[in-house]
Amino acid sequence: MYNTFDIADSSFGESLPQQIYRHILKKIIARELNAGDKIVEEEIAKELNTSRAPVREALYLLQVEGIVERLPRRGTIVKPFTQQEIVDYNTLMAELLRVAVQYGQHRWTLEYKDMLMTFAADADAACEQGDVRDYERKAERLLRHVVFVADNMALAKFYEKASLILNVFVEVRWSESKIKEFHKPFQVFASSILASEYDKAQAAIYEFLMVGIK
Repeated sequence: MYNTFDIADSSFGESLPQQIYRHILKKIIARELNAGDKIVEEEIAKELNTSRAPVREALYLLQVEGIVERLPRRGTIVKPFTQQEIVDYNTLMAELLRVAVQYGQHRWTLEYKDMLMTFAADADAACEQGDVRDYERKAERLLRHVVFVADNMALAKFYEKASLILNVFVEVRWSESKIKEFHKPFQVFASSILASEYDKAQAAIYEFLMVGIK
């Protein structure tokens, strides 16, 4: 079967199973799927007009993260997804970004800073527009650039895991007012890196990430 799942609303570079993972996770965070609800592969595949194989892989990814559970004779069910888990992922993200800033502080060439400046300007514009999904994409692109500059493969892998869940949380739970509250310390973070004030940038990480989950 040819996949016709609309990827226009998915993050650039995600595989099909990751897109389906995001789709199911969004339902869980939005409480369209609740703890104990059964997730039927065939129904998800039909809903997204795709085959069951990538749905099965997406469910495996969710199982690895502890978000769903496979039970004998019951199939795959949703496990409780708590605010504390979001806090834990947020704490992990803060540490990952802090390490990325540390690793990258001697790697910020003029070219990399010019790119960061462009990404920061795009985030500023998205904040003014107040579109949560667009702002999430633009802010995440800037953070991904910071991780890229750090040039550490293990760091990048952990970042991918944490960012996927937090980005979906943003899409579901944020409002225009939350974007503007988040963006103030986020601007400090970007401008501090541009000014080579890396200690200040690290301090700003905790501020904007804590705002994000309040």
